Amino acid sequence: MYPIDILLNEHKLVDRDFAIIEKVRDKLQDEEEIPAPVFWKLVEFIRGYADVIHHSKEEDILFETLREHDTDLPTEVDRNIAVLIEEHIEALDIANEMHKHIRAYHRGASEGRKKILKAVTDYLKIMQPHFKMEEDEVFPAMVKMLSDEEKRKMKADFDRFDKILGGKDVHKRYTTIVEELEKEF
Repeated sequence: MYPIDILLNEHKLVDRDFAIIEKVRDKLQDEEEIPAPVFWKLVEFIRGYADVIHHSKEEDILFETLREHDTDLPTEVDRNIAVLIEEHIEALDIANEMHKHIRAYHRGASEGRKKILKAVTDYLKIMQPHFKMEEDEVFPAMVKMLSDEEKRKMKADFDRFDKILGGKDVHKRYTTIVEELEKEF
């Protein structure tokens, strides 16, 4: 399995989470009640899986490897990488905002509902096009630019990173979270 396959597989799990977030957004708009564990699991997934596991691989391994090809890196790809990193930061900030407002929501504060609705809407608005940019522009650049040896090294770096975080068990944990959330909807 090449590094792009690993990243695309992680995108598939995050895409499943996007579908859940869309349903949460719709329920919030319809003023339906959402159980507290749903929000806690969403925040845990965004912070733990999307940010720590997936975004760290992109920023610390993929983007750095691409930038080592400074002279070969198209200007547009370099700009896209800067945008993607900024969006990673924004997405985590939004998850942190959502976390702040969950308690207020479950105490019945109408502002809590509105703020969570804004957070999930903003998250989707940023991250869905974000994935498209990665899949349509940055990942293909990676495939073209990197040698087979660089791809093997990147995969080994991804594997080492996963092992530090708990290996296959950590991926199973977050897959289970998504499966539990899917059962809620």
